[in-house]
Amino acid sequence: MNIHASPASLPELDEFLATFQVRFRRPEGEAALERYLTGLLTELPNKNCDTMAEAVPGTSEQRLQELLTNMQWDEQDLNRQRVEKMIVEATVGQGVLIFDDTGFAKQGKASVGVARQYSGTLGKVGNCQVAVTCCYSDPQASWPVAVRLSLPQEWTEAPERCLQARVPAAVTFQTKPQIALAL
Repeated sequence: MNIHASPASLPELDEFLATFQVRFRRPEGEAALERYLTGLLTELPNKNCDTMAEAVPGTSEQRLQELLTNMQWDEQDLNRQRVEKMIVEATVGQGVLIFDDTGFAKQGKASVGVARQYSGTLGKVGNCQVAVTCCYSDPQASWPVAVRLSLPQEWTEAPERCLQARVPAAVTFQTKPQIALAL
């Protein structure tokens, strides 16, 4: 991925991204990814496309939203590159896989998987999304291995809602332990 320095770019982020060859089908994908990740690294209390576009020069809410919803890249190839990097840079052996669920508080109901459900992050039942994560951890570093959104049963029982949110028809309800085993 050849990230061209953009307004207020972070040299460390540019260096990190340069180790990956993300193949976007459209050229603006590279810049949008860099701007989105820059936004995630800010200290904004609420990170969404609108607030990040206001804080990060050289982008817009529309461009960031386009990255998240419509831009396509080879996810499997990118994950392969990430794991190769992890093996070379972080694996010293004696590692473990750590599975956990992480909640993301949400106000509305339109984001995929949002429902009133228990979130350890919130410490209570609340309106949120929940993802099941798998990380590799050894004495040198911790690396994300995989993550998958936990889609509540109320979502999988509402095909119109899933269609509107672009959830693939093949996605079915799975418990968190089932998702962890699949990861």
